[in-house]
Amino acid sequence: MMTRAQTVAVATAVQQCRPEWDHAGIVAALEKASTLGTPAEVAAAAFRLACNLKLRNPGMLAQPGAHWRAPAEGGPTVSVVVTRCPEHPEHPAARCPLCETRGEVDHDAGVAAVREVLAKAPRYEPPAVKAARAAERRGA
Repeated sequence: MMTRAQTVAVATAVQQCRPEWDHAGIVAALEKASTLGTPAEVAAAAFRLACNLKLRNPGMLAQPGAHWRAPAEGGPTVSVVVTRCPEHPEHPAARCPLCETRGEVDHDAGVAAVREVLAKAPRYEPPAVKAARAAERRGA
């Protein structure tokens, strides 16, 4: 039986794979299926269910199906991974019917934009280094 903390943690991770699924719906499906296996088996089944991109929600987790069977050794563990549209996550990015801009992606422009943002971003300074510099300034 899964604990509440395990259920919420698994639901959060599953939702990262399937952002169009409602978190409360994932929690409900996990709770309903929690008696069907160990917490690890239920979590693995939930992730395998999330790989089925034809499903609109996790409601069938507690039902028998391929998501309860581990893949054969050496076989594929994940189907095709589809990049989701950032504005409409229910659609694949390359074929989003709601976005007008389609076609080739300008990777060079993307790289340039990332470099510009990184150049303006403050450098990370570990807390221990900050503390040491502050101590130096105080004369300690």
